[in-house]
Amino acid sequence: MSIAWLGVCLGIDYTFNPQLWARAVEAPSSSVPLSLHFHHLRCTGCTDEIKKALGTLPWLKDAPMSVRVSGQDTTAGNYAGWLDISVQEISQIDFIALDQALRNEGFVAAQIEFGGLRHFRLEGKARHLCSATGQEGCEPLPDVGTVRRGERLRWLDSMTTDATGSTVIFHVRYQQPNERIDVKELFAAMDDYGMLPYTLHVIAAAE
Repeated sequence: MSIAWLGVCLGIDYTFNPQLWARAVEAPSSSVPLSLHFHHLRCTGCTDEIKKALGTLPWLKDAPMSVRVSGQDTTAGNYAGWLDISVQEISQIDFIALDQALRNEGFVAAQIEFGGLRHFRLEGKARHLCSATGQEGCEPLPDVGTVRRGERLRWLDSMTTDATGSTVIFHVRYQQPNERIDVKELFAAMDDYGMLPYTLHVIAAAE
């Protein structure tokens, strides 16, 4: 009977805390998928110009890139599409730098989908944050439930700041292999809050 109860308890723990089991058996990823959706990706010359803009980032300079068309993008007269990228320099990923590199050349990605890691977080450096202990006359980070709207940011588990108040940490829910997060959803939420980090890195290492 004791063995049976142990099996039940382990099964429950595996179901509700899969990240605790996965960390011990998963090998670190050598590359991760990054997909950018553009409304004008396949216009004459746009693909090459977008790739050139992304190539200014050291962590994307030699990254394999391919165009993918699906869904409504396949209709006649539609030049939208996905640019799929395989990123090997995971620790160097900076979504703010990516967005700025595109904007410098006149492009904006409608969606920035990232995945390939089961457990990770996003860390942003910001100039205008209150410390974790709070300050008089300073508004703390909003509750996760406040920044979510409908299906937006369903992948976000929580938000915290470090002790110095200069880093905001976005804790991502445990991801299945085929799941992706849309970083543009986070950009929109930060715009609503009125705060923009000057870096936004992927952190896969344990806290």
